[in-house]
Amino acid sequence: MKMPNSNFIQIKQLEGDLLVSLRQHQLGCTLTTKEIILQKPHVTYHIFLADILGIIPSSTKRQPLHLEWFQEMGIHPSFRNPCYRITVKKLCLINRSGRYDKYGTDLLIPLPDRFIQHIRDKTDLISIPTHMNHP
Repeated sequence: MKMPNSNFIQIKQLEGDLLVSLRQHQLGCTLTTKEIILQKPHVTYHIFLADILGIIPSSTKRQPLHLEWFQEMGIHPSFRNPCYRITVKKLCLINRSGRYDKYGTDLLIPLPDRFIQHIRDKTDLISIPTHMNHP
């Protein structure tokens, strides 16, 4: 998958058939029949659908630990999209230094509601209603 004139790392080949590909600001989201590819400048996360244990909304009120430093400095990051915690058995992190497999990990990332809706509509993942209010 190629995104010309960007800092996104290219994926050479998709495993499944392309269902949807969105690009919003500094985030690229691709869904195929077999995988999810999430791209930010200089880093790509490649996750097979079979390796996903869950995707749940995550309140931005409880910031990840690495963001606490920014808050201490008076910087309050905000996300344009709701954050989701993707829990996986395995993901492949691709950056400029190479490819790295991560096992039993969580990925906290802001995802467009439209992309989440495509995941609900076009995959075998089971959707469980939540009662979370997004800012």
